[in-house]
Amino acid sequence: MPTGLEMNLLRRFNVGDILRRSALRTPDRPALRFGGRNISYADLDGMANRVGNAFRARGVQPGDVVAVLALNSPEFVATWFGLARIGAVLLPVNAMLRGPEISAILRRARVRGLIVEEVLHPLVQTEAETLASVPFRFWLPSGQAADPPSGWESYPAVLNEAAPEFPEVQVENEAPATLLFTSGTESAPKGVVNTHLNWYAALLSALADLELNRRHRPLLALPLFHVAGLYLLLGTLATGATGVLLRRIDGAEVVSAIESEQVTYLVLPATAYAGLLRLPDLERRNLGSLRRCVVFQYLPGEALDRWLQLVPQAEWVGYWGQSELTPLGASTPPEELREHRSRPDPIGRAHLPLEVRLVDGDDRPVPPGQVGELVVRGPAVMAGYFDDPERTAQAFRGGWHHTGDLAVADEDGFLYFVDRLKDIVKTGGENVSSQEVEEVIARHPAVAEVSVIGIPDPYWVEAVAAVVVRRGPVTEEDIIQHCRAHLASFKVPKQVFFVEDLPRSPSGKILKRELKQKYGGKA
Repeated sequence: MPTGLEMNLLRRFNVGDILRRSALRTPDRPALRFGGRNISYADLDGMANRVGNAFRARGVQPGDVVAVLALNSPEFVATWFGLARIGAVLLPVNAMLRGPEISAILRRARVRGLIVEEVLHPLVQTEAETLASVPFRFWLPSGQAADPPSGWESYPAVLNEAAPEFPEVQVENEAPATLLFTSGTESAPKGVVNTHLNWYAALLSALADLELNRRHRPLLALPLFHVAGLYLLLGTLATGATGVLLRRIDGAEVVSAIESEQVTYLVLPATAYAGLLRLPDLERRNLGSLRRCVVFQYLPGEALDRWLQLVPQAEWVGYWGQSELTPLGASTPPEELREHRSRPDPIGRAHLPLEVRLVDGDDRPVPPGQVGELVVRGPAVMAGYFDDPERTAQAFRGGWHHTGDLAVADEDGFLYFVDRLKDIVKTGGENVSSQEVEEVIARHPAVAEVSVIGIPDPYWVEAVAAVVVRRGPVTEEDIIQHCRAHLASFKVPKQVFFVEDLPRSPSGKILKRELKQKYGGKA
């Protein structure tokens, strides 16, 4: 009889196997273009093997969490697939967070290993107590090989010394593959647990809904600490395509890569597309290789019109998704985009592995034309929130995942985004908890009361704004500087408005909708 491991390897879903099978099909084909050089599927696969064996040799077991604080790199890519092969869980840390925020996440996740890139090391170098609790710490040079600080191992050296063979480890389909911390309505970020099966369901959508295939040349500029960056990476390597990997989203570098690398597939948040339009020479650049452009968040009509003129040969896809859905949801097919864009924020039709419905406050389905909360079920729905059974049960009530997003459907079932039921500001592709920012501002001695809202913005799509009741003398710049000392830059209010009183309901709740109506046109 086959052993348990043999049966597991025989028919499992595992993220790490995806790269392996592409490497077996086309070993010499470039998997990545990075810094002007090719990295073949065979080489990337071998690097992933070394990652898995290096951590396994240090006693990392299935279910253990390994965190990565780094910009995009081949090492980051290989780390995800290598960890998956031994059942370890990737925790990609948002590089825009501050040291205390990072430290809190590392402690909550009880990480066994931590990889930090040289340029980001200053973010954690003062978090000595947290770092001391991590058994294995690895230093990833940003450029030329540099000696790691005391207490850190050189990650390239560790990989060079590790065994190159494929590590055969029993990993179940429903085992966690990633742990992604995303801001919610509460000040503490939520840890979203996505399984190997979740990621395979996402792959179905990448093939069917986004039509990724090996003939495309995707630009991998989305940060790999975001679920969208991992999703695009997975689809690229599963199909055997060649991905053009950039360290970060930088407007000039994005355009140069499109030209020099003949990028055909572009996925960016609306903020990035709007930012690219500000480049002074964009009209003169050669963007003729683009065949498909995917935009998440709403791209205002004027900006979309310019892009349609710049790249008339490209198909455009609008996208809505969540980390909790790995990161599926709905999208607007290219053939329907022009038809439906006359209404604000069309998000389209449910992705292949999902069933989506709209419900009222009592979880009863609502008819077409009536606003309801988007609820979802299907194999892409996360396993749950990390160490938070109560929040998981609340999100999964009735056998549906409650997204906290409001939408309306027309008679044909086409979905339009309306608002967020949760108190979140989505700015530049980042989720910001209003309560978290409010708590920081409220600690300022000159602040009596504060309410944080999101207001429309031509660049950020939605900008963080604070409405403050003063207790003493304080200026807008005082509030902003106070926030910068305690929050990641994307959480800092772009504007501060001062009022005598905040509007309230009869029960005393602050009426944020009134604040949004009053200040929404003052971005």
